[in-house]
Amino acid sequence: MSTIHQAQIKNDSLFSLGEKGLLHLLTGHWKTDSAKVMVGVGDDCAVLRGEGKNHFLLFKTDVVVEGVHFSKKAKPEWIGRKALSRALSDLAAMGASPVAAVITLGLPANESVRRVGAIYRGMEQAAKKYMVNLVGGETTRAQQLFLNVALLGECRGYQPVLRSGAKAGDLIFVTGRLGATQARRHLVFEPRLAEGQWLAQHKLATALMDLSDGLGADLPRLAEASNIDFYLDEKAIPLARGATLSMACNDGEDYELLFTTSPSHVKTLKKKWPFVTPLHCIGVIRPRRKKPAAPEFAHGFDHFKQR
Repeated sequence: MSTIHQAQIKNDSLFSLGEKGLLHLLTGHWKTDSAKVMVGVGDDCAVLRGEGKNHFLLFKTDVVVEGVHFSKKAKPEWIGRKALSRALSDLAAMGASPVAAVITLGLPANESVRRVGAIYRGMEQAAKKYMVNLVGGETTRAQQLFLNVALLGECRGYQPVLRSGAKAGDLIFVTGRLGATQARRHLVFEPRLAEGQWLAQHKLATALMDLSDGLGADLPRLAEASNIDFYLDEKAIPLARGATLSMACNDGEDYELLFTTSPSHVKTLKKKWPFVTPLHCIGVIRPRRKKPAAPEFAHGFDHFKQR
């Protein structure tokens, strides 16, 4: 790491950097072998080149921590389900299918064995439902319970959809409804795996990601990756029951899909969409005139920024 990076780490606070600044500081200088790595830091998953022209391996790690992603009172089975489903949502965000996962478990020495067993049952049930092979992991003592999931997925016969493909004139869509995280939906959501795979296989999404940190944070990330700007129609944003516009944009953990598509594909998209999951057009991509920014009411969720 360079002297400049070391100085920044020493002098900057996490509150001043935020998640984006911290990640850039820690990983912005990383180099990858382009013969093996198609996409590194900056998308929902890393993308590695597989066997042949149209085979890609996707690699993702995700963590849930007690007191941050779930409370001690949460149903144990739901905790395990969420731990795996969060990583699955990132595969959905690129149109991939899951293959296998390894789990790192951290817990206090006085943790209930019964509770840990129930957590793992919830994770095993999700693995069976979504056809994930649980193949190993690690355990360690920790101050609070956490589970980290390292997940391998693949796209076979088609390319994953990146955040960086949106073009001016594309329409912006989301699946489902937003802002329901306070109603425990963040523990029992359905990762949109089938929907993401369908969009990728039919080449109907120009850019794709999942809404984990809220529309107010994630849409600007897509815009930055695609080097474009956007117009967002506030009235078109689909709100979950009891949710406000602010909740839909800022609370995060909706795990719905956010994608862009060419206007010429909209008729086909709506006619052939085979899922009960509703689709909503919420805006349009514009040429980049200035640094894209979220509307004033939207900022999204950031683990390190003061709110």
